[in-house]
Amino acid sequence: MTDDTRALALVPVSFDALASAGAGLLRSPVSGQACVYWRVRIAQRLTDRSQLVHEIASEEVFELRWGRGGNGAGDVRVRLAPDAASIHAPPVLHREGTPGAEAAALYFGLAGPLSVEETLIRTGEALSAEGVIVDLDAAVSAGPLRRTSRGPELLDATVTVETKSLAPVLLPWALGTAAALMSGMGLATYAAWRAHLMTRVAAPLAATVRMSRLFTPQLLPPEFPHPRLP
Repeated sequence: MTDDTRALALVPVSFDALASAGAGLLRSPVSGQACVYWRVRIAQRLTDRSQLVHEIASEEVFELRWGRGGNGAGDVRVRLAPDAASIHAPPVLHREGTPGAEAAALYFGLAGPLSVEETLIRTGEALSAEGVIVDLDAAVSAGPLRRTSRGPELLDATVTVETKSLAPVLLPWALGTAAALMSGMGLATYAAWRAHLMTRVAAPLAATVRMSRLFTPQLLPPEFPHPRLP
């Protein structure tokens, strides 16, 4: 196997890295925070029973970087195209009427009440990545005049933001959902308990009624004496 074929060989890899900007930092259209990637999921309420859902994400390439030294000069950088990757990060909810929801409505030109789920990757954020690294420059042994300046690129990628727990972000939703579920379960449990109790009370009453009917003395009409024959 030559050096070129080895460079072209697709070998799955997994590694931990830090997010780094590509051509430049982006700005979230919802919260205005600086980031290297953003994705929003907008639920636009039309009526009480219908809504439109829009999902929009940035397409600018950013980099995954892991260091060889403390000053960052020898860091290895791998390009990542978001539209060809699966990116997982905890979302933040902007409810109807909040500044984030209003900013999204203004930025995307959407009318009516809406809520937004915002997903961000910020520069320097810790990530875990897996996929296949391809380096076209190394594959063609490009010289200074033939380099594409692309560098190594991660294909078929799955990128996950490293977080200790999703609880801080999802806790308000979880509490609300749990409260609704517990409320529904409480009503259902009370209804089942009440039905069971009524059944247990009704059964002795029915038995009592049946027993009372069995043991109630029957009053027969009086019999007149038969005359004696001579």
